[in-house]
Amino acid sequence: MFAPVKDTFLYFAYGSNLLKKRIHINNPSAEFIGIGRLDNHLLDFMKYSDHWRGTSATIVPIQDSHVWGAVWRVQNKDMPSLDWQEGVDTNWYFPKTVDIVTLDGETVQCRTYQQTVNPPPRKEDELLPEDRLPSSTYLECILKGAEECFLPKEYVLKLKKIPHNGQKASPKMIEKLSMM
Repeated sequence: MFAPVKDTFLYFAYGSNLLKKRIHINNPSAEFIGIGRLDNHLLDFMKYSDHWRGTSATIVPIQDSHVWGAVWRVQNKDMPSLDWQEGVDTNWYFPKTVDIVTLDGETVQCRTYQQTVNPPPRKEDELLPEDRLPSSTYLECILKGAEECFLPKEYVLKLKKIPHNGQKASPKMIEKLSMM
């Protein structure tokens, strides 16, 4: 299932791209192949996005933490589109290769994205500061995607405890999500 396929790469999504509807907006070739765990990283939120009207998710290297996400197989020809979506050209995120542990214990290398500005360190159970809260729309994408991909129940419960800022995404983003 996770075996290499010619002219494709594996992508680990932990934020809004967990949601099939969302990833297919800019990456129609993305094929869901399973879930996995990124060890020694913490899910956090940092940069404010005008599209989402709240902060967007990032991963921060932190020992003894982990992030669950979706593993997508994407055609190589769609890598520029994924990079554009993640804001690589504007220095919003940078791509990196990470080791993901699958449910059957296999380790696979995936491309993922981390914001270029890391938030100040915080403990896993520490609440997000007000100025780093995601919008309700963004958080809803993450939660729906987590359930759609069947991420572990205890991880989904942890995601449900993340507060939002009460804002909805921009009308343009909401329209894109509803069109799919």
